[in-house]
Amino acid sequence: VLPMLALATTPANAAPAQTAVETPIGHLGDTLRIHDGDVIADVTVVSVTPSEIPAGWGYPPRPPREQVWRANVVIHAVSAPTPGAIPVSFQFRGVTPTGDAYEPRATDDPADLRAAMANATPGATVAGAVFWDCYRDLVSHVVLINKRTGIHLAQWNL
Repeated sequence: VLPMLALATTPANAAPAQTAVETPIGHLGDTLRIHDGDVIADVTVVSVTPSEIPAGWGYPPRPPREQVWRANVVIHAVSAPTPGAIPVSFQFRGVTPTGDAYEPRATDDPADLRAAMANATPGATVAGAVFWDCYRDLVSHVVLINKRTGIHLAQWNL
């Protein structure tokens, strides 16, 4: 009865449901072309390694693992409506095999990717590091999301 009721309440001219958009998936070292509205960038996650605690980290890494990990990233800004569009849109999360997603931590480290992205004008290539407090499992994927909308833009498998 419920399926028939749903058909009866759906207008005949209703738009079809939107399908999922394919996002690029690669491995460390792969350069992936990212399309996010007006922002187009070629992004490479070069490596993911353990790190010393960077300057300006704040509180110590959390137990039980108490480790800081770092992803080294290179971004070539192909197209952006404004120089500040990439740092407003891009956020790199470290995702574990069990589904934890570590958010990037703000630091004062000169290699911090946030500072480099602030200067990413169209045509520029910037590089920097993303730092995570890996307190449970270790990172197995680096996922690029649009931090305003939460849309999955790309993924690199370790």
